[in-house]
Amino acid sequence: MNTKIYATLLIATWLLSGCAKNDAPDPETGKGAVAFTCSISGAVDEIATSKADPQRELPAECIPQTEQLSLVLSSDIGIVGSYEVMSDYDQPLLTQGNYNAAFTFGDQNQEGPNACYFTGNTDFTIVARKTITQPVSLTLANSLYSLTCTDWFMKYFTDYEFTVRTESGLQTTFDKPVSETDPIFVKAGTKLFLSGKATKTNGVEIEFQETEIGTTAARTWHTITVDAGEANDVAINILFNNSLITAEPIDVELNPDAE
Repeated sequence: MNTKIYATLLIATWLLSGCAKNDAPDPETGKGAVAFTCSISGAVDEIATSKADPQRELPAECIPQTEQLSLVLSSDIGIVGSYEVMSDYDQPLLTQGNYNAAFTFGDQNQEGPNACYFTGNTDFTIVARKTITQPVSLTLANSLYSLTCTDWFMKYFTDYEFTVRTESGLQTTFDKPVSETDPIFVKAGTKLFLSGKATKTNGVEIEFQETEIGTTAARTWHTITVDAGEANDVAINILFNNSLITAEPIDVELNPDAE
């Protein structure tokens, strides 16, 4: 009798333990992780160039480091992880399946000397009980410009100042630049307007009304080239995106006897 009871208890215990395993699997069994290798490119397009490769590199100080990037992880259910900087990324366990990683650096709505904005996206699949390595490439997503004056312009005018305005309202003034200025980062697809003043060698000051000069493009370094017109012509020529724009002046006589 005791033997039968003991055997029955063993079978019941074995059945219960088997059911328990099936009903409550290891919660981490179907999860994995991902490590990212980020490539951040400083190459941008350049318009109006005679070089075989119409590209140039951003200044090194404008290119972020991997640990400075922001990251958002998402799946078909929405955002599953967000990190303000990659230095906080701790490779969390994720349920196996398909995901997207969106990397950014900077603010797409900001404009100014250091307002570079980089983006990069990659899709990946989490595999259970594994840490995968996923590459991702980031490039500049906004635009930038610099301003330069020709030698002829600098010979014709003794003093000069230019202001470039964007549609968003950023105004940057360049006071007598003698070489290409440092780049100014602006939104892609924004219109640029130029105004200014200059003093001729005879003392006559010329004011140039604000003139629309062109529209920026993403991942492109635009150069605004200011040139003087023909001899005795007080208008200035502005070269932007292979287009020549003439800015007509308003004379302001500083010396009434000047010719």
